[in-house]
Amino acid sequence: MKKSSICIIAILLCCWTALAAAERVFIDNTDIHEYKGRLGKWTMMGSSSALVQVAREFGSAPDEVYAINENPARKIGQGTYVFIPFSDSYLEKLSARGISRTPIESTDDQFIWPLEDVRNISSVLGLRGGRFHSGMDIPAQRGKPVCASMEGRVICSVYLAGFGNTIDVEHRNNFITRYSHLSANFVKKGDFVRKGQIVGLVGSTGISTGNHLHFEIRCNDIPLDPLDFLPANDGLKLLHTIKNWK
Repeated sequence: MKKSSICIIAILLCCWTALAAAERVFIDNTDIHEYKGRLGKWTMMGSSSALVQVAREFGSAPDEVYAINENPARKIGQGTYVFIPFSDSYLEKLSARGISRTPIESTDDQFIWPLEDVRNISSVLGLRGGRFHSGMDIPAQRGKPVCASMEGRVICSVYLAGFGNTIDVEHRNNFITRYSHLSANFVKKGDFVRKGQIVGLVGSTGISTGNHLHFEIRCNDIPLDPLDFLPANDGLKLLHTIKNWK
């Protein structure tokens, strides 16, 4: 085989590899969520009768709702969040109204911001008040969707002392992301989540002075600076005092 042909094949293989690593990620928003491969919405419920009513509105059967939420007892406590899947016809209605999720381009080894439209960071990785702060704090409105920064498996979804409601997601290459001070945890231990999937809501649980997301990226349990892994954000306030992007 001629050297020129070998070079062409090598170039094509490199291009194919680059394309194969690229992915189109759909980010959950306030209107459309994904859970266990279904599109729907996490909705706060107060009773089983309310669940039946909302399920019908979204085109789902109550049995389907209880099944996907692994609730064979069919007991709904006051203020419980339940995932209610959308029927195809309801998704068509949303599409007709221009309601959809936002797609972004990413690669399979790239983290994404856990919140949309981040404009400020109130605290970064490092010493704070004489103590080590293991992540970064992102101020946000209570109830704003918090999305998985990378696909992975949920290894923790609990109330964790000063961190409040916390979710840890394990990723490839020994990476872990943490989402803390949540007002609600949607996913549970053992769930597999995709990149961009909502996992909970912003809150102020635990030791917190206001609504915000405490976000960490760890590798081999060592806290790393999330700004070294997240895409550049030109709209970030006080960017020059936080990180010098190159």
